[in-house]
Amino acid sequence: MLAIVVLLYCAATVLVIALGPPPAVLALALLLVVPYALQSAFARPLLFPFGLYVVLVPFDNLLGAGTFGTLTKFLGMLAGAALLFWTLRRRTARPLGRSVALLAGLVAWMLLSALWALDQRTALQSISTYAGLMLLYAVVTIVPATPRALRTQLVLLVAGGLAAAVYGIHAFYQDPSLAQHATTTRLVVQAGTTTIDPNHFSNALLFPLAVLTMWSLRSRRLVPKVAGIAGLAIFTDAILLSGSREALSATLLIMLYFLIRSRHRLQLGIAVAVLLTFVLSVQTSIWTRFSTLLETGGSGRTSIWAVAVQAAKQRPIQGYGIGNFQEAYDLYYIGVHQTYPFGWNSPAHNLVLHYQVELGFVGLLLIALFFWSAFRSLRFIDAKSELYDERIAMEGALIAIAFVSLTIDLFTYKYAWLVLFLIAFLRNAAPAAQPSAVTRAANSPITAALSARAASRALP
Repeated sequence: MLAIVVLLYCAATVLVIALGPPPAVLALALLLVVPYALQSAFARPLLFPFGLYVVLVPFDNLLGAGTFGTLTKFLGMLAGAALLFWTLRRRTARPLGRSVALLAGLVAWMLLSALWALDQRTALQSISTYAGLMLLYAVVTIVPATPRALRTQLVLLVAGGLAAAVYGIHAFYQDPSLAQHATTTRLVVQAGTTTIDPNHFSNALLFPLAVLTMWSLRSRRLVPKVAGIAGLAIFTDAILLSGSREALSATLLIMLYFLIRSRHRLQLGIAVAVLLTFVLSVQTSIWTRFSTLLETGGSGRTSIWAVAVQAAKQRPIQGYGIGNFQEAYDLYYIGVHQTYPFGWNSPAHNLVLHYQVELGFVGLLLIALFFWSAFRSLRFIDAKSELYDERIAMEGALIAIAFVSLTIDLFTYKYAWLVLFLIAFLRNAAPAAQPSAVTRAANSPITAALSARAASRALP
């Protein structure tokens, strides 16, 4: 049944992306999941609509729905309502955690910052985007979970990531202007007039890449392990074609974290060696971009950050108001020497400087505490748990997201929040998990009997 649902969701994704996002096409794609949608929305909302939301997140920017936003925005709202109704009806809500309290404080500070914002209208409009994602996160934290339900979400996550990666690779090699100049051009996923930034496209693949890597390492059977390695090759190829330096660096950071914390270090060492060989053998624009990193100041980022630092010095505590980075940037752009000019109205390309300028030290501290709280929320899942590998995969993905956030703005992007959603889901599923197979074998009655027998023989 799960395989059928995954295939239907992936088929819907392919139809939407291949045929374009007009309402008629979206309706046709949604018809593929209608048999499950009506029942699941009330009985199993984690499959639909939340499961479809998970699958479509990598395609978020391509699924425009006019002035409303995107299809994934609508699915997020629908998923939040369905999950909340399902949880309250069953009277099984989990208590709200510290991370939700930190988000509530952050939203309150955002609202307060609108009072002194340079552009109050922009400030109030931007709050709605943050509020929607934070409300969905709050709902997910109270949803009861089981290890099986968690793994279902992870299967959908990997399926959506692979669909995005395959679509991107196919689009790249089917475009003669890209394929013939692979060492100088970047993969830009496009459908009609909408596109996905190459960095955001590759960053959205980091979480499914981390999960698939861990599953491949844990599998004891040859076929799943080979299939997992093939999936990792697809993810890596898509990242290389995108030319994203930050995503490739984050991939290596995930592997490093796994080497430190995983129980599969030997296999991982071999996998990393093979991965590096594959990466070095593929000729893409990413190597040219690495070679010009210092020459271009990170594509002009260092000059942007110099202006942001100057703006932050003037209002270090309260900032210039949520959503007002570009207004503050333009105030000080002329006064800062531009070694690598980016131009007016620049985005921050750095989460720390972005919210230091907009929300000051208070807002930045709340964001940092929120990320730290999410990361530390899994510390009770020890190596004896069957979900320990999932814990390491999600921690590695969160570290990777934090790393890439130093070079791009992503706090309003759904793929970053998806990591946080499933971390909360894992935290709720962990109490129902069983000890790992190794621990169960060590604590089995036969092992205990053999240990007692050996101990009795040792007696004088």
